[in-house]
Amino acid sequence: MTGTVLSLLAGLLAGFLGAIPPGPINVTVIRKASARKEAEALRVGFGGALVDGLICAFVAMGFGWALSSLTAHRGVKLVLALFLLAYGVKILVVDRRRDAEARAEEALRREKHHAPQLPPKGERWGMPLVVGLVQGAANPTLIVNWTLVIGFLVGQRVIQTDVLSGGAFALGVASGVFAWFALLARLVVRMKDHPAGEWLRHSTTLAGILLVAFGLAFSVKTLVGG
Repeated sequence: MTGTVLSLLAGLLAGFLGAIPPGPINVTVIRKASARKEAEALRVGFGGALVDGLICAFVAMGFGWALSSLTAHRGVKLVLALFLLAYGVKILVVDRRRDAEARAEEALRREKHHAPQLPPKGERWGMPLVVGLVQGAANPTLIVNWTLVIGFLVGQRVIQTDVLSGGAFALGVASGVFAWFALLARLVVRMKDHPAGEWLRHSTTLAGILLVAFGLAFSVKTLVGG
């Protein structure tokens, strides 16, 4: 039991720290939260956490080779990278226009009727979850990174390669990753009255450019590196 608890705690720490570096999901979570769509931001983060947890479960229990054979396929990697590219273009073209229209309507409503600011219309429940899943899976380094981390922890006897220990570690990773995204979304929401919060609410263009950049980088890496 002590080994299982240690695996869970190790997963929590590894997942939380591993989710901090900038990536597509961080960009999307910040964008959703800054647009007053915290629930959608959490669903995106949950989708990304599921990907990390599933990858760790496969690798920790010795089945990483099966997952690698699927995600190493050039066609699969290219489709996932192109999704990031398309989502970034959507933000730049469609979401920018919608945000501008929403701000104009809100300003007009408040000027005429002094009505309270209404939350923007959100996407269907499952769509942010799918976005998080695909954006997480689109990262070509994810399996390699987790394989290295798990290999190190197994070598240090922090976790074992049995089902119980591997499952506990994977659950901890998923929980730690989601905890970071939830904290990030909450921090962005809490900054709504800060000058930085106002900048974030108008950072649609930057979010789109970053996602396009990630999509292009992953596409080039797939086409050049295989």
